[in-house]
Amino acid sequence: MPDPALICEVRTEGGTYRDWINVAVEQNFMNEGWIRSFRLICAEPSAVANLRLKPGDRVDIALAGQVVIKEGYIRDRQAAFDANRHAVQVTGYGKAGLITEASINGGTGQYRGYKLDAIANSVLKPYGLKFRVQNGAEGWDAPFPNVMVRFGETPYDLISRLCRQRNLFFYADVAGNVVAGPKSSSSTVAFVEGQNILSANCQLRHLAVESLVSNSQQPGSDSLFGKKASEIQAKATVSGGTPGAMRKVLAEMPLDQKGAQLRTNWEAAALQAMALQLQLTYQGWLKPGTGGLWEPSDGVTVKSPMLFAAETDEQELKVAGYAYTQDPNGGTITTLDLVNKLAWEQRKGDATKNDRFYDLGNTPAQPETVT
Repeated sequence: MPDPALICEVRTEGGTYRDWINVAVEQNFMNEGWIRSFRLICAEPSAVANLRLKPGDRVDIALAGQVVIKEGYIRDRQAAFDANRHAVQVTGYGKAGLITEASINGGTGQYRGYKLDAIANSVLKPYGLKFRVQNGAEGWDAPFPNVMVRFGETPYDLISRLCRQRNLFFYADVAGNVVAGPKSSSSTVAFVEGQNILSANCQLRHLAVESLVSNSQQPGSDSLFGKKASEIQAKATVSGGTPGAMRKVLAEMPLDQKGAQLRTNWEAAALQAMALQLQLTYQGWLKPGTGGLWEPSDGVTVKSPMLFAAETDEQELKVAGYAYTQDPNGGTITTLDLVNKLAWEQRKGDATKNDRFYDLGNTPAQPETVT
């Protein structure tokens, strides 16, 4: 009897499909893969003949008995055969995939004095999806004075734009709902060289800039005018970068002083995500030692004397993404994309410097005088 921990099920109203020779289910908050996507190939003659999945079908994807995509969509079906071979490939995405392609209803719109979550939930409502913030940066819930929906903008485009102004990364959960911010602290999964790591690849990067500056402005009024309205600026420093080197960012929309600081902090976090990137592969789909499937921002410790150019050979990292795969040659494996935890956790103003090399000591953005 097949091992349940090695089975990928595609559950539909018409039945359940299990005869896959290739499986790939992926998600990564650092790119367009923030939604959950899948690619499945069937080649067994009897299974191919009975495979009725087609574009538009609604599916649940379960790995090792646990649902990773709920009410997703088959997007593409590709069938091919010759005298010796025949196969069908289906690809698709979770329910959140819809909000990356369809424009916001009405094409335009305006929100005055609304918070991020209220605006996001408004544009997601037609799709039966919700938006929530967990452990958001201080100030994330400040209302936006005026948000204009740009012509043709998708819900994803708008949410992405607004989250940058509030120092939030986001991803899609199992049901396709949009979740912004890191998960609450919980037990971490430990990986140890020579024990439960099949392979690993660690890239350390020197950050080219020492400081980040964001610039914005606000509409003038009787009480807000001159440089206070037209020259709003915030600066954050990243120790370890090239002395004197600066990156300047123009905010995508009008921001007040606190908003400019949050926008700068988002840029600093994105930069920190590049300081350490580790790709790690292990056997199976479930989390070693704890079970369950992965979500972005899950905590991981990696102990490896070979990978890290630091005094300690153990580092605390965060999950940026995962790829569950299965094929006749490679077997059933999971590959994690791990990044500097500061990509998810902005330093508090009174924090002391961590002696681990990836913690480069970026300071929270402060108001900056325009010169």
